[in-house]
Amino acid sequence: MTNEQELYQSALEYATNIIHHATSFLAFSDAMLDYMGENFPKCKAMYNSFRLWPNSGLNLTDEMTVNNYTDEYLVEHYRSYRQVQERSRQQDFKENIDELQFLVEIYRKSDEFKKILDFVGRFHYLAPYNAMLVQMQKPGATFVFNGKDWNKYNRRPKENSQQIITLIPFGPIQCMFDYSDTEPIPGTDAVTETKLMEILDNGLMKTKGEVDSDSMNNLLYNLFIYGIYLDDSLHAANTFGGYIKVDGEHKLNVYINNDHYIKVDSRFMITINKNQSEVVRFHTLCHELGHLFCRHLYYNCDKKRKLYINEEEFEAETVAWLVCKRHGISNPSEEYLAGYAPNGIIPICSTEYIMKAVTEIEKMMKDKVDVTKSLWYNEDKFFKDFVKDEKERIKQLKQQK
Repeated sequence: MTNEQELYQSALEYATNIIHHATSFLAFSDAMLDYMGENFPKCKAMYNSFRLWPNSGLNLTDEMTVNNYTDEYLVEHYRSYRQVQERSRQQDFKENIDELQFLVEIYRKSDEFKKILDFVGRFHYLAPYNAMLVQMQKPGATFVFNGKDWNKYNRRPKENSQQIITLIPFGPIQCMFDYSDTEPIPGTDAVTETKLMEILDNGLMKTKGEVDSDSMNNLLYNLFIYGIYLDDSLHAANTFGGYIKVDGEHKLNVYINNDHYIKVDSRFMITINKNQSEVVRFHTLCHELGHLFCRHLYYNCDKKRKLYINEEEFEAETVAWLVCKRHGISNPSEEYLAGYAPNGIIPICSTEYIMKAVTEIEKMMKDKVDVTKSLWYNEDKFFKDFVKDEKERIKQLKQQK
């Protein structure tokens, strides 16, 4: 494959991922020029090619209008758009995003960012955010536990060893220690680093490259609990994965306890390509859920974040990559992610939202989520009140019997 063919393939893959997020042809053109560079000449032809997709649900700008734009105008529009939006967007990041952000220049370097992703991906037994904190405090750490857990492996922290601060649910912080800062407990058969690696990787290796059926079934069940209707009937080219959009046209059966469910309108719809393998469909689901949980669209419009399309795509793809990495699933996005850093600098993004999104997806994969524990319930007052009213109605019916 020639270099020109590789560039076109990269552009096509990116275009198929953003087409449903672009509100107009000019928004699509801005995103393509931002990703491919100002000299990319195929914005109009690529956009018009999406008209050939059957049943795509796309609301495309009129073809004649698209062709009336000159390449020179598209470049000028892109430059103007970047200049006008940059100041307000940067201010929004500084006011609303955590300080562990890639506003710090070193972490916007693609190799440094990759180190963090690899670390979080490998520490699958730690919550994603905690794994990120470990990497930032002790780069190169191997295995990290608190003192009590190290005791299970007949090891203890050394005197004056480095403490690594992580977060705990419903509490402030806990101190953890890397393997290098521990020592065998005298008189015991202490676990070595090699044995520890074998123990922790054993469960992960069982599903290497594939999606665990229980995890997939839980994820599909919980889509309804999060207000999402899944459309898996789309037949499209292999380059197309899927998309998420706001939706209120489908009815969802949402269980509010073991015996009762309510029928409610969907909030979002995820469409995935039926022609893809199960692994790619799983990756697509994680990518589209990444858009939702990183707040590129959201239950509460006031909490929707201000991002460029390429930044939204980078965050969503990072979420999908991490979920696959942490669960031993074949990862189709290595090269795709690399395309976002042609000059060695990644787009500005939020590590906080990325890690929270991975955590939310892993919660959906682990078990059936109680409706009151879902983001839909906690972020949508109308839905929350409806569930409460139904629970109260059921309770009163039982008392009358």
